[in-house]
Amino acid sequence: METAAVDFETFYNEEIGIETQGVWHYCRHSEFEAYLVTIATTTGLKYCGHPENFDWSSISGANWRWVSHNRSFDQPVYESLVESDKLPHHFPAVWDCTADLSAFLGAPRNLKNASATLLGADVSKDTRNKMKGQRWANMDPEFRKEVEEYAIKDAELCLQIWEKYGDRWPEHERWLSRETTRMCLQGVPLNSVTISDRIEHLKVLLWEARIKLPWVEDDRPTLSALALAEECRKVGISPPPSLAEDSPECEAWEAQYGATYPWVSAMRQYRKCNILLKKLETMRKRLRPDGWMAYGLKYFGATTGRDSGDAGLNMQNLQRAESYGVNVRGLIEAPEGYSFVISDLSQIEPRCLSWLAGDMEMLDFIAKSPDLYEAQARAWGFWDKPESLREDKTGVRHLVKQLNLGLGYGMGIKRFCEVTELETHRAGELVALYRRKNPKVLALWKLLENNLRMSVTRNDETYEVELPSGRKLSYRNPNNNEGHLSAEIVRGGKYVRMKWWGGSLTENITQGMARDCFMTAVRRIREANIPVIMRVHDEVVCCVKDSEADVAKKTIEAIMQRPPEWASNLPLACETKITKKYEK
Repeated sequence: METAAVDFETFYNEEIGIETQGVWHYCRHSEFEAYLVTIATTTGLKYCGHPENFDWSSISGANWRWVSHNRSFDQPVYESLVESDKLPHHFPAVWDCTADLSAFLGAPRNLKNASATLLGADVSKDTRNKMKGQRWANMDPEFRKEVEEYAIKDAELCLQIWEKYGDRWPEHERWLSRETTRMCLQGVPLNSVTISDRIEHLKVLLWEARIKLPWVEDDRPTLSALALAEECRKVGISPPPSLAEDSPECEAWEAQYGATYPWVSAMRQYRKCNILLKKLETMRKRLRPDGWMAYGLKYFGATTGRDSGDAGLNMQNLQRAESYGVNVRGLIEAPEGYSFVISDLSQIEPRCLSWLAGDMEMLDFIAKSPDLYEAQARAWGFWDKPESLREDKTGVRHLVKQLNLGLGYGMGIKRFCEVTELETHRAGELVALYRRKNPKVLALWKLLENNLRMSVTRNDETYEVELPSGRKLSYRNPNNNEGHLSAEIVRGGKYVRMKWWGGSLTENITQGMARDCFMTAVRRIREANIPVIMRVHDEVVCCVKDSEADVAKKTIEAIMQRPPEWASNLPLACETKITKKYEK
């Protein structure tokens, strides 16, 4: 199969772009212009010019693979041009993504840093930055030449990455990469009426909160940190160190002063409602005429291989609970005549952790327990009531979950106190209890940490840990500075040095194995011809006809509980339900 690297250059500015419109609407915006495409192939063919002037039939058909360094952009650009009859309908056998390939290899996703890591190439993005707001017709000849040279270089680098590393990317992972793009471009169905209603509701709440802020009468910005600090000084209280939505310090500050000073709660309400409003407005803006919304998701967005949010709307982090009268998840609603079948792997990480540690006694215990956390709570004397632990309101389930996850990854007494709100003495007892009952987990910590230390001794460029699936987690340039082990992983598009020890390495490989179990199930579900519209951590969301929902549910349950071939004795469980809305 021959390969063609395909790279489009399009007009964008502050108002027009993927981050604002979303990729579907951006490609169909009245101001959208795809003015250049660059193509480099394994046959030696090279092209740089307007997309309409290229013979697309010369690289299409069953013998051609296209690659782009960000297929989630180049593919919808091409498809929109075909849809509008600006280009003929020519497609390759497959279209792969070298940004996804780079992420799989443990390198940065962006072409600049991926090329530096994988090819040793120095790439400048200065030209790209200067292209912002520029149309081809308005570029002078000198800048056009600069853009063409920049674009040709990008296509060549994309092709080089594929030719050098493509065979290191297993077909299953390539499939997952392509499936991610397909799923995201298909999108999710939204209830547009409810979205508009909740937007107006939030606007009222914003107005109500704003008029309670003393400084707005002086025409000062609503969210002015300086104005807030001055008001705090007037009444003799300290302002919070942060007003972030998830700031525990701000929550405590509001709880302490909210009843006495109404503007304290009003400030908090305004910020939270404003965040919700922007999210809903983004969803409404990106809604297609068919009632569906395309979204972004990064295949291999985390070091462990798990997905991460993308494109300005994080679908991996939608609020679980209703807030200020808005249920964000519930806005995702099945079309008439259809239902969602949602299935979530149950306690997948503690199951994988026991398997990795070789704790067969615990695996047998898990296999006999429909609810791992409840069974363990009863066995350890934390729960003796007749009702299910799922009905507990006292925090016992949360405690047992943290025992399995946090303590399974080496969490210490201080941190365990913070997440469970236990007193130090009690937290210390539980930490000691977990470590006494799980010697094989502790042995796994020690093994991984010793292996990393030996990698440093050998002066390895990369410390690699092979997962049961066969893929590897990579830790670059391991180092041992005065007994503190560290290595580099990719964060925010570049390598970041982080400290590592047995517990944190165990967390990585456990989450990596959990991801591989889940993705194996996802592929099996798709191979059963069941449409998957969303993946969220260990949860899969499918959209099926009402008449097929019961059969689909049984099929999905059977698939989710069937372990992968490379871990055939791993006991899996899932929770599956049929629903009209995406709600927990």
